[in-house]
Amino acid sequence: MGEHAVVYGKPALLAAINLRLRVTVEALPPLSFPRKRESSISSKRDPRLRGDDRKNLVIKSSEPSDYIRHAVEVVKQQYKLASLPSMKITVASDIPAGYHLGSSAAVAVGTVGAVTYFLKKVWNPSAINQIAYEVEKKMHGLPSGGDNTTVTMGGFIWYRKELEFLKSIWQLPFKLPAALDHFFLINTGRPKETTGEMVSLVKELVQKEPEKMQKLLDFNEQQVKRVTVALKEGNEEELIDAVRVGEKTLEGMGVVSKKVIPLIREIEKAGGAAKILGGGGRAEGAGYLLCYHHDPEKFGALPIRLGEEGIRLEAHD
Repeated sequence: MGEHAVVYGKPALLAAINLRLRVTVEALPPLSFPRKRESSISSKRDPRLRGDDRKNLVIKSSEPSDYIRHAVEVVKQQYKLASLPSMKITVASDIPAGYHLGSSAAVAVGTVGAVTYFLKKVWNPSAINQIAYEVEKKMHGLPSGGDNTTVTMGGFIWYRKELEFLKSIWQLPFKLPAALDHFFLINTGRPKETTGEMVSLVKELVQKEPEKMQKLLDFNEQQVKRVTVALKEGNEEELIDAVRVGEKTLEGMGVVSKKVIPLIREIEKAGGAAKILGGGGRAEGAGYLLCYHHDPEKFGALPIRLGEEGIRLEAHD
């Protein structure tokens, strides 16, 4: 809750979900190339890693390899390593990219955690989170830090940016009550717009209609707080109403596609609630909807759990 409004100093509530991304790092025997060929390889590819590092790094992933290489380079810089050993990085993800589910943050956190442990035999989630935030800057320019913190720490995260130099990120001290474990996702199609484009759209409206937009932003903040309290107290009626009202504020901001709104109304008529995630979408799809209803099969949806575990080390030598 709180997407878009968070850009204007309002709070956002984030939650880790039970879709996971797995990063495996394995040692490889070092490769050797003649010096002349080594020079030509490094000149044709991303120059951030030295030629020796690039040819000793094998990546197997459906995620962008240049982003994974960037994460490795950031780890190398953070620990002031002169070179990297030969290694193979395999990334397997349950999280679709481009649907506002934090896939880039999962790639950053998972890669940083696995590579750091492989290189340094150190497991420090706080340090992993800080390095992953530096990695995320490549994807989002000036990210809030909320996504990578949620992926790292898990649970529910309260995030607010009062000023560029004043940010609050808290892991909330409660878990999802069993009585409220009725959340699911519905895929409405990948948005044609990027998150950046949707943020710019809202910014234009804030400038053109400041009074209207301020009311929507203020009302959105109220719903974020209502949802947070409802989750803590297990109040289903309050949760459903707050999600519905919060979604209406997003529709008022123009970030919910007209093709998606009828589906949201259908879920509401059936006694549930639904809202967009992240930037949303205007022309076609809006990515995944976060929905609440006791019968997800009625909508052909994907059941999920909120407030799940963050990064973990599953196997090591």
